[in-house]
Amino acid sequence: MPSNQVNEYGFTLLEVLLALALLAIAGMSVLSMSGESVRNTPILEQRTLARLVADNQMTELHLQKQWPTLSWQREEHELAGQQWFTRFRSVKTADDDFRVIDVEVRSEQDERNPVLATLRSYMVKQG
Repeated sequence: MPSNQVNEYGFTLLEVLLALALLAIAGMSVLSMSGESVRNTPILEQRTLARLVADNQMTELHLQKQWPTLSWQREEHELAGQQWFTRFRSVKTADDDFRVIDVEVRSEQDERNPVLATLRSYMVKQG
């Protein structure tokens, strides 16, 4: 006896629409994340360059082999075609033969602007 059942293959319209909706949501999420990444790139670049300036300033201070003053000192530097403004100082520690050296870097001279990089190191008394 022949059967009246027909074997149907494929997806229903509802299943296809649901799959397309899920793909659209996933695509929008990917686009949103890539947009955030593009927006953050200049900030990350600026912070990376500021860190290089801080490293260079700290290296100069260590090569001078004398402690900076306890009050903030300021200098200007140029890196990657941009002006950078650093300030640095030494801080007394419990041991008179050691000092903490702090370096801060900003992209603008006004100290109300945020610090883009900070670096702390220790320096031993020479001689």
